[in-house]
Amino acid sequence: MKYLHILAILLMLPMSVHAEEISTSDFAAGYYLEVEGTGPFHALEVPLEVYRTVRRADLGDIRVFNGAGEVVPHGLRNVAVEPEAVRQKEAIPFFPLYQGVAANSQADLAMRVVRNSAGTIVDINALPPETVGEPRITGYLLDLSGLKWPTGGLEFQWAVSQESSVITVTLQHSNDLQRWSPLVATATLVDLQHGGERVEKRTVPLAYKPQRYLQLTWQGNGPPLRLTQVTGLSQVIQSLQRRQWTDLGNGAVHAGEKELTVEYETSSHLPVSSAQILFSDKNPLARIALQSRANAKDPWRTRCEQVFYALSVDISEVRNEPCTFSSTSDRFWRAMVREDGAGIGARRQVPVLQLGWIPNELVFVARGAPPFLLAFGSARLEQQEGKTESEMILQAVGTARTNQGVGAARLGKRIELSGDQALQPPPPPQPWKKWLLWAILILGVGLLAGMARSLIKEMQAREEKRTTEEV
Repeated sequence: MKYLHILAILLMLPMSVHAEEISTSDFAAGYYLEVEGTGPFHALEVPLEVYRTVRRADLGDIRVFNGAGEVVPHGLRNVAVEPEAVRQKEAIPFFPLYQGVAANSQADLAMRVVRNSAGTIVDINALPPETVGEPRITGYLLDLSGLKWPTGGLEFQWAVSQESSVITVTLQHSNDLQRWSPLVATATLVDLQHGGERVEKRTVPLAYKPQRYLQLTWQGNGPPLRLTQVTGLSQVIQSLQRRQWTDLGNGAVHAGEKELTVEYETSSHLPVSSAQILFSDKNPLARIALQSRANAKDPWRTRCEQVFYALSVDISEVRNEPCTFSSTSDRFWRAMVREDGAGIGARRQVPVLQLGWIPNELVFVARGAPPFLLAFGSARLEQQEGKTESEMILQAVGTARTNQGVGAARLGKRIELSGDQALQPPPPPQPWKKWLLWAILILGVGLLAGMARSLIKEMQAREEKRTTEEV
């Protein structure tokens, strides 16, 4: 019977090993966090080093510890904005100026201007008294006095008299229509069409706040600029100004029978939401579709497709706007060249792919005593499922960037934790369950064999005893 007791005890042993608690030694490095205020929540931008170190694209291998070494709840939120929400737009009144009518610092405007009490122009007569034939437009007067938003740029629409137009303009500004000063020395407006493609540059950025009135003039003796609409663009919101750029210049050109591609790879898990192509040749023009994927086995996904160009016009360069798309942390990128006007296939020149990204915001609960520590980079957590507390945190504080009760946090001293050792894949787990099962089976077989042997001996002894008694 003692064998049965031993077998029962072995079968009752636990068949799994409980996982150890997460500690700072499981991470490569960390930053102490300096918090402001006494609120429950604090937030900070995720630094670039974290994106370059973590093993998971969703940043699942970062933790925030308090002074007692306990993990506190945290979450990540995306602060990127949609392109259409970047600026406010307002229509700007404009009035033509004719040949013989100009504004400068030495003479007043040779025109009759009627303004209301707020200074807004309501009527203008800029036609010279002696005009033979059709008057020639040499500029425009723009009235910014009625705008509600600080102006960060101007967008122009004009009637195109021929297939293409390239116009170099100058902007001056004034508060009283008498004393004028330079605002933009030169800017190029472009509307080029060729072979079914179109290149446009209709905006002029303003480096600083303009005065109430602008005078737009242009150079050359070509056809005059005939404006149809002028729009004021508000200043870019802060989150777009914080966009950072990372260059990928290690691409490889692949020329197939039907397609030309350039493939790139990055080791960082950046939240990319925009991209730009930089060419090495002069005046390149190419239609490119940008695609990405998380790993080499996933299918490619098209992020955007547009014409990329960098054209030299007079003394300035006209470049396309970056393409924008929903944020992605994919590591593999490729440029599908639909139409090659940049010589990529002919000369195998690899263009530089620029990836634009806005850092995520880390929000954590200031539970327990400081100092708080942001730890990141852990191969141990690479295969574990993501935590569910992130959604709970974001619901508590809201997903908008500006929230009441969310204090600021700043990066403090950087410390080395386990270094590169924490980034190495852990050895495969020992098959304790299999070993234990085999041990139990072998021991069970041994116990059964011992029981059988004991039973046989007992039976033989009884048989010998019975034989002796019969004799």
